[in-house]
Amino acid sequence: MANYKEFLQGNLNKYKAIPFWSWNNALDEAHLVRQIEEMHEAGIGGFIMHARLGMKEEYMGEKWFSCIDACLKKAREMNMNAWLYDENGWPSGFVGGKLLEKKEFLAKYLEYKSGDFDTEALAVYVEKPEGYVRVEAPVAGVKEYHNVYLCYSPANTDILDPAVVSAFIEETYDKYYERFAESFGREMIGFFTDEPQYFRYATPYSPAVAEAFAARGENVLDGLVYLFKHDTRGYAFREKYYTELNRLYTENFYKRIFDWCTAHNCKLTGHSIEEECLFGQLLGGAAVSPSYEFEHIPGIDHLGRHCPTELGPKQIGSVAQQIGHQQVLTETFACCGYDVTPYELKGIAEAQYFHGVNLMCHHLYPYSLADIGKTDHPPVFSPQSGWFKGFREFNDYFTRLGALVANTTELYDVAVIHPIHSIWMEWIRSEEQESVAAIEKEFSEFLLRLRKAGITFQLVDERILARHGKIENGNLRVGNCVYDRVIVPKMLTMTSNTRDILKAFKGDLLVEAEIPYTDGRREKIDLASNVTFEQIVAKKRFAFSAPDGKSFITARKSELGEFLFVKNLCESEPSEISMPGVSAEYKLLDLTTLTTENARDAFTLAPNGSAIFVKDASAAPAAETAEEADVTDRFTVADITKNYLVLDTAEIKKGDAAFSKTDYVVAHFDALLREDYKGKLAVRQHFTAAAPMRVTLMIERAKFLSITCNGKALALRESDFDINFREADIDAIAGENTIEYVIDYYQHDGVHYALFDPQATESLRNCIYYDTAIENAYLFGDFTVDSAHVLHKREGLPALSADLYKNGYPFFRGDLTLRGKLNYGGEGKAILDILGRFVQAEVRANGKSKVLVMDSKGDITSLLAKGENEVEIVLSSSLRNLMGPYHRVNSEKISIGIYAFTFRTRWKHDGTLPEDFSEEYGSVPFGANKIKMRIVKW
Repeated sequence: MANYKEFLQGNLNKYKAIPFWSWNNALDEAHLVRQIEEMHEAGIGGFIMHARLGMKEEYMGEKWFSCIDACLKKAREMNMNAWLYDENGWPSGFVGGKLLEKKEFLAKYLEYKSGDFDTEALAVYVEKPEGYVRVEAPVAGVKEYHNVYLCYSPANTDILDPAVVSAFIEETYDKYYERFAESFGREMIGFFTDEPQYFRYATPYSPAVAEAFAARGENVLDGLVYLFKHDTRGYAFREKYYTELNRLYTENFYKRIFDWCTAHNCKLTGHSIEEECLFGQLLGGAAVSPSYEFEHIPGIDHLGRHCPTELGPKQIGSVAQQIGHQQVLTETFACCGYDVTPYELKGIAEAQYFHGVNLMCHHLYPYSLADIGKTDHPPVFSPQSGWFKGFREFNDYFTRLGALVANTTELYDVAVIHPIHSIWMEWIRSEEQESVAAIEKEFSEFLLRLRKAGITFQLVDERILARHGKIENGNLRVGNCVYDRVIVPKMLTMTSNTRDILKAFKGDLLVEAEIPYTDGRREKIDLASNVTFEQIVAKKRFAFSAPDGKSFITARKSELGEFLFVKNLCESEPSEISMPGVSAEYKLLDLTTLTTENARDAFTLAPNGSAIFVKDASAAPAAETAEEADVTDRFTVADITKNYLVLDTAEIKKGDAAFSKTDYVVAHFDALLREDYKGKLAVRQHFTAAAPMRVTLMIERAKFLSITCNGKALALRESDFDINFREADIDAIAGENTIEYVIDYYQHDGVHYALFDPQATESLRNCIYYDTAIENAYLFGDFTVDSAHVLHKREGLPALSADLYKNGYPFFRGDLTLRGKLNYGGEGKAILDILGRFVQAEVRANGKSKVLVMDSKGDITSLLAKGENEVEIVLSSSLRNLMGPYHRVNSEKISIGIYAFTFRTRWKHDGTLPEDFSEEYGSVPFGANKIKMRIVKW
């Protein structure tokens, strides 16, 4: 194979990103084709056609298939990889609601109540010293009975039931194949299945589990009460029950679809739910690792800006290498919010790629930002994002990183037995995380110990071990991987199969604590350590330590070479790294430029920071000098694009009634939805201008019966911002101005139920759309906005600041241009560092430019001539201050979803606000407060 530089400059289409392409409104084939061209230009290799909330076409109808056909043809023309999302909304498995029409297909769950004997219960139990015993009738002298009830969800299907999965395949996969068989295995690469799950909102059940118990001569009804009790007498039943749940989840859903895809010349990818912690895996399929075997490209999900531990990517990376999957996908970045920067996104993705992920699915690329589109778990990765110019560089970086990971194998010190069965022993659904908090905490602390010590590892799931594990020459082989050192972390139970394999293991074995149960039975595991943790540390492969526990190391090797990956998981603090001797054998690799530089044995990683090292015979300790200067005072603001004002309050009038009092638009909309109102609706919004001025109204497209400003009809035109936005020029008067429009308001049957019925779950809300809606309106122009939201003609330019929102620009979306002069002596590397908050910086000098998108600093040497240089810096903002959320009390740094924008279902409509709603407008920083230039010489 060619060396890594030649390889990473070759045809890497296989590793290019395939974003969720959110089809979230009325669709137009021509616009879809244009968006494919945009994606191709941005370095995206394909797309996942995703029916998503807001989509107004009939799912799997003729218009839908016409759009699919147009996009498949365009993908063939552009040599791009097209994927089909297998559901309308998520979770997968209900054909957009079609399968909910049969009661026998509905998801089942269990509820528990103690008290009198209840003949309506599925099973009734009495407690005896030996445990709970099922009874068919009241028992003399017993005062308390334990009743377990069978319930049905009208909003979810039972994917553990073979008949349900057969119907799902017939109504989805078969339908696509009937129409597009020619495309399968060509431009149509495969299907994405999303968060398939048994009923996650209560204790799950399926008749298929009862059948599995019956096949071995047992009655599942004899033990169901133990699913609601912290009782060691029920451990054996729990082990059997969750084993069957996981087997059915894996084999009845994933494997059957995997086999279908294999037979039809396409691939299966997608992911389960809640992979990033132990307890969360009980919400979907009891364990996630076994399902990875039955995906051609196994996948995970990552939500929000936080990277809590390495568990999620480590699980899938381990199974992928054990089973032999070359590619591993992540659906990533959902819920990070509009304010997240590309640098932060890079950090989130690297934390997954460094553990074996190598294919990116951005969440998401929207068809439109209108209606639900702007609130649907942002950020977005379309031209509206603010950093689309630098998006190509971001994608190219992860294409190269993905190719590097996919074509190397991980180097590791130890195998760690996965403790998921311990969670099975204590999980009580009604108690959620608290029921297993101690187990979760212990394992997180164990992973932290490994991280601090620099021990590289892979996880071994017990079901994967049972299917692919054996002892070979005294070592443990799991599929393609061989381990001579094994750590068993603290566990409540272990399967007898795992015990027997490990008893024959001749390598280094560390059992962290006594394991009191075998297969859930009270039978101590007879395994003894032959090595200490300190001895394992002494044998570790790489001299790496991060005493602060914030960073980890992984390593990979192939004919491309040997690579080390170091990552700081902490997004707020730097991490101190020690790697004695690394500078003598390795160089730092820049994947953007494919250049290397000398490494250091000790260094600091910035928050979210990373380092990639490549083994290099010419490596030498770093020897450089650097001169840094604060050049802030050499720059001033030279230009700024138009400013915005968000109109998020209104008065409404239903029919011939009087106008309401002023309230938030989202509150009015919530009330209309709750009432299920249908009829004429007038909406009136106000803004105040300190003087007459020309402004532009931007408003979402609707079937306006009329639209006026100050009584004058407005002429709407298409907006460049979005296909579903319209604009109109307004000559504002001094004082109050009134915008008023009238629409016929209605919603189709089902909207009210999906939003407000207590039995409706996210499966229905995730494929909802509104026939008509009232939304915020926007004004933009050459003005500033004061604290009372009064518009003032812009006089001059703002000062250089990182807090532009405090200086008359609280809703700004656009570009800020700085201009200044920099002197360059002609020798050394010139590194410009812009301190502030922005999503992209374009540096221009001498007719050349460089976009900084994944870091606030960059090498601008190639732009500079010797002597004095006139330099422009164009800072681009995110969509956050324009699109919101504006009123959410809680921090945005963890997770932002639709609720943060709408507070849907929490409005009381009695004058009180939702508890987590603030009437203050929460804007975020944008701009720069310091600029530094560093000259590095060797």
